[in-house]
Amino acid sequence: MEAKGSHPANSPPDDTIIRNASNIARQRLLHAATRLLARALPGNPRNDLEFEYRYRRYVAEFGEADSDILVSTFSKSGTTWGQIILYQLTTAGDMNFDHLFDVSPWVWYAAMRQVQPAVTPSPRILKSHDDYRRFRKGRRGRFIFVLRDGRDVCVSLYHHRRNFKRFEGTFEQHFDNFLHDAEYNWFDHLRPWLENAYGLPIHYLRFEDLKRNFDQTVRDMADFCGIDVNETTMARTREQCRFEAMQAHESQLGPRNAHFEGVSDSPYFVKQSGRFIRRGEVGEGLATLSESQLAAYRERFDRTLGEFERVGDYR
Repeated sequence: MEAKGSHPANSPPDDTIIRNASNIARQRLLHAATRLLARALPGNPRNDLEFEYRYRRYVAEFGEADSDILVSTFSKSGTTWGQIILYQLTTAGDMNFDHLFDVSPWVWYAAMRQVQPAVTPSPRILKSHDDYRRFRKGRRGRFIFVLRDGRDVCVSLYHHRRNFKRFEGTFEQHFDNFLHDAEYNWFDHLRPWLENAYGLPIHYLRFEDLKRNFDQTVRDMADFCGIDVNETTMARTREQCRFEAMQAHESQLGPRNAHFEGVSDSPYFVKQSGRFIRRGEVGEGLATLSESQLAAYRERFDRTLGEFERVGDYR
């Protein structure tokens, strides 16, 4: 379930954080320039331009290490589950943190909040929803790319958008977005990650495999990351990563309105807390989508992802 890149699985990676001083200086200069330029632009184009270069600056300043583990996904595919699993495998597993991003940083979220990402010990467990093309120049570390059936992602994302993203539309409108959105689209997001043209070291972790055979799926991922897992650690990981256990810690895992006080362009607005860890089921999409929606989904799937056996059962 892996695509090997610059270093083999099972080897202990170097935990030295590399920060390129010239690139940091360049990104700071570009960000400063775009802040000035953005003042001449209207509304969203201004905000999008400024944030893009702000994010690039944050990434450069954060640096990268061979020991980094990036949990990379399309939204609502099991990102948080993957983060918590890896946190349990690489630490003593204490869940008494204020927020998950304090122990497993998301640089994009920190850039959006305009705060510094948390400083954590090696290996750094990092969240990412980044487009594959952001890594065209390579990136130190290893990638865990979490895959989930698109039909289930579609339903989960609808509830997420309704409660966290200011979406007021119907499910039918959401489904049309899911099929055709050009900016952030499940089909188009997965394709380059599955192709892996840049040869990144990727382990493909399937949400459904975690549900069906948790222990072996976790051990396979740990082996790829060079993490030794004893029975005590596995038992604790299994316990802390149960759906009910994660729901009990839900207030520590999802977006918070307090994170964006004073941020005018916040992408999040939490209508009702307690809905970030919703159901986590396999097969909800197949049961929810209408026959016409399933047909449209399959047509889109065949056109974009039909050649990839790894996700063939998501059709």
